[in-house]
Amino acid sequence: MYFDPLPKTERKDLFGVDYALSTLINAMEDPLTRMIVIKGLRRTGKTSLLNVALKESKIDYVKIDVRESPYLDKMGFIKFLVEKIRDKIEEPLLQRIVKSIAGLELGYKDVSIELLFSKENISGIFFEKLDEELNKKKKKLILAFDEIQLLKEIKFDYLLASIFDNYKSIKLVLTGSEMGLIDKFLGKKDYDAPLFGRAYLEIDSKRLKEEESATFIQEGIKQLNKNLSFEELQETIENLDGVIGWLTNYGWLRYKGLSHKSALIKTKEEGKEMVRRELNSFLQNRKAKEKYLQVLKTVAKGNETWNAIKLAMRKEKAKFSDSQLNSYLIELLDYGFLEKTEGKYYLSDPITLSAVR
Repeated sequence: MYFDPLPKTERKDLFGVDYALSTLINAMEDPLTRMIVIKGLRRTGKTSLLNVALKESKIDYVKIDVRESPYLDKMGFIKFLVEKIRDKIEEPLLQRIVKSIAGLELGYKDVSIELLFSKENISGIFFEKLDEELNKKKKKLILAFDEIQLLKEIKFDYLLASIFDNYKSIKLVLTGSEMGLIDKFLGKKDYDAPLFGRAYLEIDSKRLKEEESATFIQEGIKQLNKNLSFEELQETIENLDGVIGWLTNYGWLRYKGLSHKSALIKTKEEGKEMVRRELNSFLQNRKAKEKYLQVLKTVAKGNETWNAIKLAMRKEKAKFSDSQLNSYLIELLDYGFLEKTEGKYYLSDPITLSAVR
């Protein structure tokens, strides 16, 4: 069902991504493609695309939702990752890896992460032995990380660079919604970054165009055996833009029995609360939080160019330098609250705009 609010796991529940899905699956199965990056703003369907591609590919995989892991500590995260890999790979293969690391004959139930991590430099040894065993079996393993940019602070990009360079039987698939941050994670324009210069395939999850939004809503409503007038369709598109996550939430509320008007209002209110939580989290440890908010509110009022933003903020008697304004804008772009096209800044979607206002 198109309007199921959970991330999709079946191709039939996806909409408008046939080309991206085929491209992603082909890249997963291509022996020469070592790393794939799925980028896109929040709620544009990255996780659903990843789920279906992993399920339909012919490659074994381990998927990690970074948000559900202990990602604030590098060793804690690596233990979490190794545990996930241990649970996924075949028992004989695991036994050979452990034996080569610990020099012991161990049964499957005797293998503990603490035992593995009693060895020095275990992460490097583990992935080396894992790669050797996969290569003997002529198999590949995909390590897929959802919201990879969250791991930048613990320098997990160093381990990924090592895996990319040394372990040819392991593929990497990364997704990220904070566009500037994932670019930094990948080392774009940063010669000293661990992942700088590594070749990867980039797939973008985009907002739906107006016609695509209309088709998505109409087909989804048909699946519910409900009706939608032309005026209701237009109102939904205007208020929710082409963000498939918001459109899906609207459809789910219609499925639960709400009227068009009630579903639209509730979607907007729930969406605004979600954006507010994300914005509060972003601002939490920033000293200049009022300045960031002022920049957002200034853009929300229709000031789109750098000069227009600067002049409008000056009129509000805000004190800042040109470099500070640049810093505020860059961070808001990095975290996906703002977008920039042809030199103009704007809020990423109507719900974000409404939340800021």
